Amino acid sequence: MTQPIHRFVYRAQCRPGQEEATTAAWRAREESLRTRQVGRHVLTASVFAWRTHFFLYYETVNPSLTPDALAGEMDDLLEIWPGGAVGRRFVPMMDIYHCGEPRSEDYWRRTTPPEQVSARITHLQPEMVSSYIFYHYQLQEEKPGNFDKYCLITMHENFLFFYQEYPQVVESPPRTGKLTTTNTPPGWQEVMFPHFRLWDDAPAGEEIWRGAELIVHVGNG
Repeated sequence: MTQPIHRFVYRAQCRPGQEEATTAAWRAREESLRTRQVGRHVLTASVFAWRTHFFLYYETVNPSLTPDALAGEMDDLLEIWPGGAVGRRFVPMMDIYHCGEPRSEDYWRRTTPPEQVSARITHLQPEMVSSYIFYHYQLQEEKPGNFDKYCLITMHENFLFFYQEYPQVVESPPRTGKLTTTNTPPGWQEVMFPHFRLWDDAPAGEEIWRGAELIVHVGNG
């Protein structure tokens, strides 16, 4: 019997002026991450950056594997987040939408490495957070398997992180959803639009979701 897989996303923020140094520090961790991946402690791990923000996505059979263990010594580069553990540099982002579920290591392991991994970020109107979560849970459980098996939307405060892999893998047959209703509305994009706080400095095409830069990726095949 294979072990269950745990998916984590953490958010960190570097100190002012330390963007390049933090990016370099993450890239220097690639060999260590790859060693963990080869040793099957980590299935896949990716680090993305946007301005001073850094996002760590990883899948592991070890639910106790911390982001600090993967990051190594970065205390001088990263800001401390208040609340929680003393001196924490990483805050967890909560799963608010997924398509596939890692039923087992054998089921979840990719048959071939993805050609591309990507992440996008956005932020919600604070008063629309509960509505966004409601609609996405409804979609997730009314229409399981209708989208990318490995996609994941996570949240910290009103900030969203959307992880995807390409080419997309559509689950067949899909898992059984937890809802038997059919209330997911048509015109999904129109329903979602009022939830977002638009970026005022975004390039064309990224007024809602902005791309984050991939810094490091190790993954399985």
